Amino acid sequence: MIANNPNPTDTIEEERIPDPARLRWGPVGLLTLILIVLNTGWIANSEMKTNVTEITISTLFLGIAFILFCATMLNLAARRVFGPRGALNQVELMMLYSLTSMSSVVAGVGHMGFFTPFLSNVFWYAKPTNNFQQIWPLLPSYIGPRDHEILRGFYEGHSTFFRPEVMRAWSGPLCVWSIFFLTLLWTTLCLAAIVRRRWEEDEHLPFPVVALPLEMTREGAPIYRNKLLWGGFAIPCFLHSLNSLASIVPALPSLPINTAVSLTVGLPRPWSALDPTFGGIHAAGIGFGYLINSDVLFSMWFFYLLRKAMNVWGLLQNWRDPGQGQMGDGAHQFPYTSYQAWGAWMALGLAMLWQGRVYFGAYFRRAFRGDPSGRDIGEPMTARTAVGGFTLGFLALCAFVWSSGGSWWLPVVFFTIYMLMMLALARLEAETAVPSPFLAWIAPQSMLTTVLGSANLGRMDSVHVGMLSWFNSDYRAAAMPHQLQAFVGQRRAGGSMRALPLALMLAAAFALVCALLWDLQLYYVNGAETGNVNQWRITMGTTPWSDVDKWLHAPEKADSGALMGMAAGAAITGILSFLRGRFVGFPLTPAAYVLNTSWANDLFWLDMFIAWVCKTAILRYGGMRIYRLMLPLFLGLILGDFITGAFWSIVGVFMHASLFRTFST
Repeated sequence: MIANNPNPTDTIEEERIPDPARLRWGPVGLLTLILIVLNTGWIANSEMKTNVTEITISTLFLGIAFILFCATMLNLAARRVFGPRGALNQVELMMLYSLTSMSSVVAGVGHMGFFTPFLSNVFWYAKPTNNFQQIWPLLPSYIGPRDHEILRGFYEGHSTFFRPEVMRAWSGPLCVWSIFFLTLLWTTLCLAAIVRRRWEEDEHLPFPVVALPLEMTREGAPIYRNKLLWGGFAIPCFLHSLNSLASIVPALPSLPINTAVSLTVGLPRPWSALDPTFGGIHAAGIGFGYLINSDVLFSMWFFYLLRKAMNVWGLLQNWRDPGQGQMGDGAHQFPYTSYQAWGAWMALGLAMLWQGRVYFGAYFRRAFRGDPSGRDIGEPMTARTAVGGFTLGFLALCAFVWSSGGSWWLPVVFFTIYMLMMLALARLEAETAVPSPFLAWIAPQSMLTTVLGSANLGRMDSVHVGMLSWFNSDYRAAAMPHQLQAFVGQRRAGGSMRALPLALMLAAAFALVCALLWDLQLYYVNGAETGNVNQWRITMGTTPWSDVDKWLHAPEKADSGALMGMAAGAAITGILSFLRGRFVGFPLTPAAYVLNTSWANDLFWLDMFIAWVCKTAILRYGGMRIYRLMLPLFLGLILGDFITGAFWSIVGVFMHASLFRTFST
């Protein structure tokens, strides 16, 4: 990986920190609490009940963009009526944005979105066709309530969570897992604090995800007076509103440009290996693409097409089975995309540590000597707190698993893989602004059981891997990128970061309580087993236990090919990093390669191509002046896509209807 700054500083030196802008915790705290309650309820009733646009699947949370838009509009009105002192300043608005974003992390897809079905499905769905009941004796007591009478309302509905016996049955497991989950968030928060200065100030990474929130929250919001912004806003607003209305009134015309339709259906062999090559266009994808480096942008679509070309070659050489092009299908065949992905993601995480070894060495020395010079002024936490907090958090996560028996090494390896993945994902979002980080087939449980072989894991080890799978099934709402962006956003707004870690953790704890209450009540009222809720989330809650069943009763040997594929992925990442560092202007970036070994770019490669064409043409024929002049147009594409999607999500909630997916992944 190469930094945007050709000569990054690897040492930590004193710097003069300007006085931070004022932050009034009273109004910010009160608004945050109200918005967290509303946001977690919105997520539950939109994502877990209907099938409209999901609001926690994008790097800039779609729902939070809508909340920030409403907040800044109301703030402008307050500023006009009461003057600047009667309105929130940029630091306060960015704090509001960061804390509500944390509530979407907690309540969103991949976290609380899968959690309550995960706790109970292993007991409710035990049948003669599976071996779930044989798993029960291996499970610790904190794996959900086991009484079918308690769970009946959860699955059949027409009940309420707020009955003493029901709340009592759920309270123990929820308390234990809540402590675990908050420890997980604290550990990644400390890791974000450690890398923040290296990436933001030394390497000058762009962090494009926070670009729009920073513009929206500037004093007086001058971006809202730019006609180009509203021109860009109008395009997705019109198209997606038309499509949403057509899903209500089918007689209306529609133009679903973002629908995932393959461009390569029906092609003859070997070109059939290209299928599916999706051709959807996302306004937000084009907008985000305009914000990132041109080389990264070029690499984003180049590596996607290269992967497809390798599929064609593999089929031509009979190294792949025909018809193995769908998501996940054929990922374990040539060119062994999933195996490459495992090696590439691990290599990227390790490369971040290696390339910053001088910085991290200085950081750890400061942690051990206790920062006597006071050089942590302006940092979110002292070096000692960050390093000590990460270490203690990591050990606490391991101890959670050790307390139930099993091998001592398993949680150490599992959480090491997880932290390297979070490090790599945070880096990618700081550099590439992938619109939606859907990392299909990339997870610690997949790596461990394939590389080591499920047959070589003990019974308790298999259960532990399954227990830790629920928060590793979907990383679209992963915490660390948003925690890091909260630090960066607050600093760029001119505020102090010192109170931000505590504020983020308190917001996460409050959001956790709200999300659990909303989710459990929703399922007890509507029934998780009925057609009244989103069944995909129920299925995802069963997947960890189905995997454990398979590992225990149909174990597989270690896959030697996985190690070869991982080595290839790691080598390609290393070679690209070397070439980017050695040759000025080398156009291919390891970040884009790593991203394209997952599913994250499959629906957005065409957006990246369109953005690359636009940006290249503007820079070549208009220069930086025209590039900056056109920036509001592309920010408007993001804003229009997200605000329209959020609006129709709310309409879907109130109509109890599944409408057109404005932002589709």
